[in-house]
Amino acid sequence: MARVRAPELLGRGGWIGANPEFGLSALSGKVVVLHFWRYSCINCVRVLSELRPVEERFASEAVVIGIHSPKFPREHDHAAVERAVERLALRHPVLDDPDLATWQQYGVKGWPTLVVIDPEGYVVGGVSGEGSGPVVFSTVERVASEHDAKATLVRGPVTGVWGSMTLSTGIRAVNFPAKVAVDADGRRLALTDTLSGRVVVTDLHGRVEQVCALLTRPQGVRFDGERILVCDTGTDRVLAVDRASGEQTVVADGLASPSDVAVLADGSLLIAEAGRHRLWRVPAGDGDKEVVAGTGQENLVDTDEGAPLLAQPAGVAALPDGGAVFVDADSSSLRVLTPDGRIVTLVGQGLFDWGASDGGPESSAMQYPLGVAVGPAAEGMLPSVFVADTFNGLLREWRGTAWDPGAGTLRTLPAAGLEEPNGLDVLPDGRLVVIDTNHHRVVVAATGEIVPAPIAIDESWLGTAVGEALAAGAGATFAVPYGVDGEPAAGGPGGPPVQVDVSADPPTLLAAGPRRWALDEGTGTVEVTAGEPGEGVLVVAVEATLAGDDDLPVRRSRARHDLVVTAPGPPAPPRQAGEPAPAHDPAGDPAARPGPDPAAASSGRPPPG
Repeated sequence: MARVRAPELLGRGGWIGANPEFGLSALSGKVVVLHFWRYSCINCVRVLSELRPVEERFASEAVVIGIHSPKFPREHDHAAVERAVERLALRHPVLDDPDLATWQQYGVKGWPTLVVIDPEGYVVGGVSGEGSGPVVFSTVERVASEHDAKATLVRGPVTGVWGSMTLSTGIRAVNFPAKVAVDADGRRLALTDTLSGRVVVTDLHGRVEQVCALLTRPQGVRFDGERILVCDTGTDRVLAVDRASGEQTVVADGLASPSDVAVLADGSLLIAEAGRHRLWRVPAGDGDKEVVAGTGQENLVDTDEGAPLLAQPAGVAALPDGGAVFVDADSSSLRVLTPDGRIVTLVGQGLFDWGASDGGPESSAMQYPLGVAVGPAAEGMLPSVFVADTFNGLLREWRGTAWDPGAGTLRTLPAAGLEEPNGLDVLPDGRLVVIDTNHHRVVVAATGEIVPAPIAIDESWLGTAVGEALAAGAGATFAVPYGVDGEPAAGGPGGPPVQVDVSADPPTLLAAGPRRWALDEGTGTVEVTAGEPGEGVLVVAVEATLAGDDDLPVRRSRARHDLVVTAPGPPAPPRQAGEPAPAHDPAGDPAARPGPDPAAASSGRPPPG
């Protein structure tokens, strides 16, 4: 059989990671592996891991070249491809071929496809689909050996290839984040900082409380009581992270790129497995997982049409009465797993149908949605369903009276300025928390606002202890606990050994009064007066000189307390010295909770000077 000369590599978008004039002529003497891919294809992304052994073992003999061949309109944007290359941390050149010119020259039929070219520039063969890495590895090994014997193999670096693929500079608080979750109290966020391999837990103002690290391309995240569930997509597992200890345990493994997880009404977990187009259920208590929908084949088929088929499920959200909604990214669809176990498509027509239109089932369309969240229900309606329409850069809302495509409509929310939004969740007040992935930020968007408000992620709060939540009525005096480990030294000419500073953010939460105390005791309370109504954080900083020959004679601590100041209520009845404080009733007026008796307060006095 005659050998076929490899066609030249053509792409109107140009090269990423190589000089503009780069091409096959610069690869003479090398074994070349072409990877025809698109960044929306999860199986293409998984093949990147299969090619890494080739790149590492044959670093001097072979070169991997990505040929980005788009499906969706968004993927024709060169800047979008550049960001995808950075997000996926690729270290080989990528040719942006928006017109599929090279795809057509090589007769490629689907994503992903791998083609091997020998050092003399002839096609050795090609293979399609995920799981072909070992075949490509052995082919490269054989071809390299044959051409080494023929003295046609050239070892060493390739001219015109960049040494680094980093396309942007500057320090980012989060790096291509993916998903976000709101805790049951509506006061905490957990977001996956995907490229940095971690989950970051913050309050609603972005103050970082906890970081769960040592993850691999994490995607979905969810609060589940005293633990955080995270889809560790790069290791094909779903993990549970204990919020107190940070210990990680495996909830489910053997999954192909789990993308999201939801806690259903009965306490079981629903996992979206993007790489095999399936939904899995893990029973409450973390038993054995079972398939709920999908066979591994990619398509858009509902229960009423036969065995349901999915197309890269990317986001899931539980419904309050059972079941869940989910988005299939590759079919640009919004679908529901009904409480009785049926799969119903609400928006979407097929694998090659997309758009950005509103309306009912015949007119509405999206483009590669990745996130979904469930909001409150209006009277006579089902719960609202919010969607991150990722490749359109839009937020969408579906409202309906029944889980049927003809019983609802899709509309576009006015939020602007998003680039590939991914995960989203709903705050108790109805606002949306949205991951704006390509802008490396998390934003809050009211459903009627045009410009979302960014949340500044502030890691300077990391390591600050989180104390009990506090509440008081405006103008009321309330007790603030403080404490430091160790036994304070006895007071001397310099004054008491313990210094306590209290501050609030925003400062208006506290009225005029003392903010700093010099005390003799290492633990206790100080009294402050609530200021204007609002919500924020109270910060207590303690510095203590310790007794004895301690290696650390001065010890410092910092704690933060969520603080709610309400409008003033009726005055509290007087309490006699020594009388215990009544139990706090969260349903009552916080202003009625008395502070400690002044006579029993700490023996503090103003600090020296």
